[in-house]
Amino acid sequence: MKSLQYINSIIASKKDIGLLVFRILIGIAFIWHGVPKLLSGPEGWTALGSMMGALGIHLFPTFFGLLSGIAETFGGLFILLGLFYRPMAFLLVGNLMMGTSIELASGAPLLQASRPFEEGVFFLGVIFAGPGRYSLDYLLHNEVSEEERNLI
Repeated sequence: MKSLQYINSIIASKKDIGLLVFRILIGIAFIWHGVPKLLSGPEGWTALGSMMGALGIHLFPTFFGLLSGIAETFGGLFILLGLFYRPMAFLLVGNLMMGTSIELASGAPLLQASRPFEEGVFFLGVIFAGPGRYSLDYLLHNEVSEEERNLI
């Protein structure tokens, strides 16, 4: 039992490193998924935005498809950098919950619809956790000593 407490104390003391690793990996994943959507052009944006028809939303499919690509690409970049972290995480929660709703309304299997839902839950959690110490938000909005600034 003592060894579990020791391991837990080590892991807890490295929270900021864990948040950094999370931000880098999930940021890259969202950029990876968002860039092709962004580069697909008006035809791809329209196809993506038309999926909202499953929810009865048929207005401006090109705009909403482009918006999804922008949210994933730049949301991923800002998450990776830890800049505007909480607003970007909130934006991605909305995007992912819309994706979940579309999947469910289209009759997709629960296993398929659960992916965007689970990712949205992750982002909901990190809204509360914050970006951590090794982020641009921390660097820009906290009083950081010159010595700490040189380490970041």
